[in-house]
Amino acid sequence: MTKPPTTKGVDLVQVRRAGLRLPRTTVPGQPWTPRTPAEHHLLGEAQRLYRNCLLLLEEIGQLRQQATVPSRAEQLAAAAREAERLKACPLAPAQLKAIEAAAAGESVHATARRLSLSFETVRSHRQRAMKRLDARDIEQAVEVCTAAGWITAAQTEGGATP
Repeated sequence: MTKPPTTKGVDLVQVRRAGLRLPRTTVPGQPWTPRTPAEHHLLGEAQRLYRNCLLLLEEIGQLRQQATVPSRAEQLAAAAREAERLKACPLAPAQLKAIEAAAAGESVHATARRLSLSFETVRSHRQRAMKRLDARDIEQAVEVCTAAGWITAAQTEGGATP
C-alpha cells in the first residue's frame, strides 16, 4: 500500500482561495489529517489536480509567448501600406471590389449576392471601372489593376475579399 498523502505539501491559502475548506479538527489547534481511506484518496487527488493545473498554466504561458500575434504598431503599419498601395487607384472602392470579384472568377450574379447588391449595380460598377481604366473588357481591367498592384495575387486566386 502506498504512503498516504499528508497536508504538509498543501498550501492552505491556495486551498481557501479555491473555495475549499479542510474539515474541522476534533481538537482545536491540532492540524487536520486524513483518517479514512476516502479522505486519503481525495487529498491525493486534490494534490494531483493542483499539480496538473500548474503544469497547464505554465504551458499556456509558453504558448502565449510563442504566439505570433502582430502588435498594434504592426497592424497600423500594414494598414498604412495598404492605403499607400491604393492611393493612386482611380477606382471607387465599390468598383475595385467588382473588379476583384471578376479577377477571382466570380460572376456578376454571384458578386451581387455576396455584396447584397442588385445585379444592375454590380454590372454598373464593372462598366464604370472599365471606362475609368480605358479597358476594352473586364479581363483587360483585371490586368491593369493587377499590374498596378491594386489587386493582389491572393485576391485573384483565393476569391474576392468581402
